[in-house]
Amino acid sequence: MVAPEKQTDLFQYILIIKKEKPLNIDLISILLCFISFAFFIYHSFLQNNFVSVVFLGALLIPVTVTRSVWLKKKSGKSSITFKHPLLITGIIWLFIPGLRWFFILFVLFVLFDHQARHPLEIGVSDEQIVINTFFRKRYRWSDFSNVILKDHLLTLDFKNNKVLQREIEPYLSNVNEKEFNAFCAEQIQKG
Repeated sequence: MVAPEKQTDLFQYILIIKKEKPLNIDLISILLCFISFAFFIYHSFLQNNFVSVVFLGALLIPVTVTRSVWLKKKSGKSSITFKHPLLITGIIWLFIPGLRWFFILFVLFVLFDHQARHPLEIGVSDEQIVINTFFRKRYRWSDFSNVILKDHLLTLDFKNNKVLQREIEPYLSNVNEKEFNAFCAEQIQKG
């Protein structure tokens, strides 16, 4: 069989995984910001200091969250993130003695928020299958007992009895299922 023409320099096939709606990600981001907001107000009350950076910065949190929600509703795009409210919240944690390490957690939340909204891609080449997650996963063909695409459902059946199934975006992953399955079967035989 003749190998299909590569879509990129590295992969013969690139499959875009169907994304769930980011509502859960939004809710978690908003919840983290408002829990921090409540803590900052409580901390300012305990310190009896309502002109501190913590108190004044805390007032920015509902403003930036509201702005992000408004922009999201106005544009209708799921690509609008809560990275600014999360980053502002993280910066305010730097002013709380003993809890400055929360800043690092909020920077990680910003990174994970960005990654969770990014489309998950699976690259398939004659050498390997690469899943483009936060930490890229690479699998050799010798790791699989079967790889099949049927009705826009990709199934990766590993030799260790692990199975990974994901629905792909048919309009973004313009792949001929018959050719793809023949290509994968050939690679598994070689591997």
